[in-house]
Amino acid sequence: MSYVELHACSAFSFLRGGSFPEQLAEVATELEMPAMALLDRNGVYGAQRFSVAAREHNVRPIIGCELLMEDGAILPVLAQNSTGYKNLCELLTQAHLRSEKGKCAVRWDKLPQFAKGLVALFGSGSAGFQRANASPARIFGILPKRTSTGFQSGKSSR
Repeated sequence: MSYVELHACSAFSFLRGGSFPEQLAEVATELEMPAMALLDRNGVYGAQRFSVAAREHNVRPIIGCELLMEDGAILPVLAQNSTGYKNLCELLTQAHLRSEKGKCAVRWDKLPQFAKGLVALFGSGSAGFQRANASPARIFGILPKRTSTGFQSGKSSR
């Protein structure tokens, strides 16, 4: 069974990722990953560059985002299909329009109307959940049958 990174951040996530999207695609190829997910914070900033580079390297690109929620929780989501990507972009656009520059936060009450086609990731890499009012039950309620739990060995730097 091949490993697939489901939570990579690019250099477009300031102070979170150090590699450009094209470099991530190259690393995925070197590590023989069949796919890789790019989740930049509060945006799909590297999505186009990553998608092109990943396809050139025969790696399936998976696009998502780390959503900073209004209570400080970090909710990693993946676009399951084109509907999910469209909904993610609309959710992000609304959040950015409603917020001051550099202070984007997604409201929990807006998530259900844009949930179709999104998959939430919940696990040890989601440290923001421990600091905020975000329980697995809340996520499962918004995204039933589209929430995955991840496991991570060792200590996370996130």
